Amino acid sequence: MTLAMLAAVLAVFTFGIVMVIPGSIKLRLVERVRMDDAQMGKVLTIWQVTTLVCTLIVGPLLDKFGHKLVMICGFLMVAVAIWCFARATRVPGVFVASALLGVGGSCVNMAGNTLLPALNPTNPAAASNLGNVFFGLGAFLVPFLISHLFQRVRFTAAVSVFGFIAAAAAIPAFFAHYPTVSSGYRLSTAVALLGNGAVLVGGSILFCMVGLEVSAASWTTTYLRKIGFDERRAALLFSLLWVSKIVGRFIASQVVTTGIAKGTILLAALGAAALLLTLTITMNRAIAGVCVASLGLFFGPILPTTVGVTFAKFSPALYGSIYGIIYAIGLVGSSVVPGLVGHYSKTRSIHVGYRLMFLLAALLFLFALLL
Repeated sequence: MTLAMLAAVLAVFTFGIVMVIPGSIKLRLVERVRMDDAQMGKVLTIWQVTTLVCTLIVGPLLDKFGHKLVMICGFLMVAVAIWCFARATRVPGVFVASALLGVGGSCVNMAGNTLLPALNPTNPAAASNLGNVFFGLGAFLVPFLISHLFQRVRFTAAVSVFGFIAAAAAIPAFFAHYPTVSSGYRLSTAVALLGNGAVLVGGSILFCMVGLEVSAASWTTTYLRKIGFDERRAALLFSLLWVSKIVGRFIASQVVTTGIAKGTILLAALGAAALLLTLTITMNRAIAGVCVASLGLFFGPILPTTVGVTFAKFSPALYGSIYGIIYAIGLVGSSVVPGLVGHYSKTRSIHVGYRLMFLLAALLFLFALLL
């Protein structure tokens, strides 16, 4: 493995940490800083809005200046953001930390997910899937490790550990050699991509997929409790969903080729839709448990394979701008869909909320046909 590949893997791993650290420390942080739910909601909003805005900005910067500066800055900013969370004693300090986390997270996400396909231009879908296995590992590590750390050390020390992990990742990023930056890049080229059909279809798939992933993360345990699972078994099945997602991406990284990448997205979307449809009609706990635990196998490959298929249609010199656009569209999905699922679940039933997720998976399948 080259240092550039290691830096890319560490970037997506760090982004996995970024995505779950606020939720993992939320309860302890609220007690420590004495925030109410409204203030915590503002913290999450600042984080998400900053991430969305920076995603659109960082993409063109990557294409213009290359990966090194963006990646190093991202690692260090994530580290500083986590250390700010660890040491915050007042609400404004938490607001600053959440904004820094949005900026740093955008940098490592963009840098890692564009560098991996650039290092394997003959099969970008496989490279993207393999890299995102480490995203899943990063996201899985934090809640697993933080609970043990909270039992043994103080809040500041426990949270700071993840800041040191991010800072250490900047070392190989500094010494790595990256693909050469195109000297002919123009911002007008990135703007023109906003009207490109392949980019818009790729973004539409990510709108559906990211919306589905965040909805599943938000409502799976609620669904399982509603049909009779106790808290411990619901949490176990939710963990299995994450594990199966990692497994799905690893399998895709080994078998997906450029020729079958689009078929992989179609098959995964079809499988996810079938499982979600089953969840909308069943009250059988065994069937529901199998569906939830298996859902990640189909969710996992869709996003990275879509990124790879979309990248394959363009020069690597535009990967940053393209990923910025399609991932920003995906973030809109994560902002809209979980709330709609929650609305229907509250006003009607959790099964009706899951029908919306099934319809979104069916829509994803249709977009994949166009890709």
